[in-house]
Amino acid sequence: MPEFNLLYWVIYVAASLLAIWMAITIDLKKKNYQGVSNCIVFVLLLGYVFLFGMRSVDIGTDTEMYHWQYTHYKEITYGTDAPIGLVFRVLNVFSEDPQIFLFVMSFLFVTLNFYTLKKYSNFYRSNFFLSVFSLISLFFFESLGINIIRQGLSLAFFVLAIISRNVSPKKKFRWISFFILAICFHFTSLIPVFLYLLVTYFKKIRLFYYYCLYLISVVLAAGSISVLSFKDYFIGFLLLDERRGGYLEGNDSAYSVGFKPQFVAFNTIFLIIFIYLNKLEKNDFYENLLKYYILISAVFYMMFQIPYSDRWGVMSWCVIPFLLAPMFKVYQNRKSFKATFSVLFLVFIFIFFQTR
Repeated sequence: MPEFNLLYWVIYVAASLLAIWMAITIDLKKKNYQGVSNCIVFVLLLGYVFLFGMRSVDIGTDTEMYHWQYTHYKEITYGTDAPIGLVFRVLNVFSEDPQIFLFVMSFLFVTLNFYTLKKYSNFYRSNFFLSVFSLISLFFFESLGINIIRQGLSLAFFVLAIISRNVSPKKKFRWISFFILAICFHFTSLIPVFLYLLVTYFKKIRLFYYYCLYLISVVLAAGSISVLSFKDYFIGFLLLDERRGGYLEGNDSAYSVGFKPQFVAFNTIFLIIFIYLNKLEKNDFYENLLKYYILISAVFYMMFQIPYSDRWGVMSWCVIPFLLAPMFKVYQNRKSFKATFSVLFLVFIFIFFQTR
């Protein structure tokens, strides 16, 4: 564990120094240095793939469980998690060592996220490295990489589907396949997929109503009103799986439930930044992603009274690097310190959550 934490910090400190230099260059010299960014990101990709993929069994609270599941895959009843059983079966053909599963999952998680940020940064002409830096600075990146790894990979496919749908809308088979893969790796991703498609279908609904919904959800959550208050009125997809349906009981004493102001503050601070950027960008793509962020944040707040509500939080946090990416553009005709401010803010967030 100490060695893992040390390496994690070494990688991040090196990346943060380069990010500060890159941000200052963008703001003052109005240069993007995409070639340099590609090289830095490639080194980061290798670093995180091997750090997460070659971790020992004591790194990550779920790692030991994955070791057991991999070696006993024939004894498990998977239910809605059947695709992961197929992954176990295929990888066991090559090796019975659970390390291969951790490495493959880590490779896919890191590579898919970085690849999606590459596509997105090219679309917005944002700096690729700084977009990646925004992801590795957020506290949930490590957790998705070493703990809730199936949900991490699922959300990686989800954001890839979103970006592919908007960058290459005519390639329907591709982005629909990514949505399906997201659900296959973690069934709860049906919720973000459904909500995003709902947002795009009703795209004429004004942002004002989303802001109202956001405020209402905060007030309800502060008053201890949650999804538990309405569980008798809907069955929902959770009841397709006994394990996930049990989350609605809200009686897991090992997990603290209740209103979490730190998460509301975290999401709200970024929401304010995104509202500002939306006024600059003025395009449907960005606005739809912002609407999704608001909607899924409201859902997250309504989950505060059930155990593991932060696993709903990552459904909103996973799009933060994409919504923040316009901060890392070169603004030729104006004095701007957006990139520098954003990088320093991200460094502060990383240190704050790592030292709590």
